[in-house]
Amino acid sequence: MDESSQKVVDRVIARIARGRYLMTAGHDGSRAGVLVESVHWLTTEPLLIGVSMRKGHEIDPLIRDSRSFAIGFIDEGDKFIERRFGQRLNGSESAIHVPGLDPFDTLACLTLQTGSPVLSQCSSWVDCEVLRRVDLENAQEFFVGSVVGVMHNGESIKIEPTELGEEGETGGFVGRPD
Repeated sequence: MDESSQKVVDRVIARIARGRYLMTAGHDGSRAGVLVESVHWLTTEPLLIGVSMRKGHEIDPLIRDSRSFAIGFIDEGDKFIERRFGQRLNGSESAIHVPGLDPFDTLACLTLQTGSPVLSQCSSWVDCEVLRRVDLENAQEFFVGSVVGVMHNGESIKIEPTELGEEGETGGFVGRPD
């Protein structure tokens, strides 16, 4: 692509909202978190979000086994969360977190509906059950989550699940088998 065309593409992509988010999951006593930049509202009824992230992170088996995750909105200027979970964005090792140890140890956190860890430090959270995991056949995977709870400034709200299939079936993982 020539330089002029690349500038046009860059301007269009820049208009797509991006942010700083912490994706968390927990299962059977293990907890993990990863920074993600791509979180999108998919539908409002039922309330669904989509999250893309790099494959191969220690959070993958926790999401698979718990069939859930939470997304925290990182407040502007919060460098601590970025340093604690930062290795997940740029491939470098975090200055604070030691791989294999619980990254939430010593942090004030709670859980909402799914049991995924929710840091008090983030003012807003979305708690989700996994509807689909899609292998994008590159370095990324995409999760579709059904929102079952939200928290904003300490106030949490449980969201009743919408029936998405026959007999309450909500779907499953798609893509390559693990």
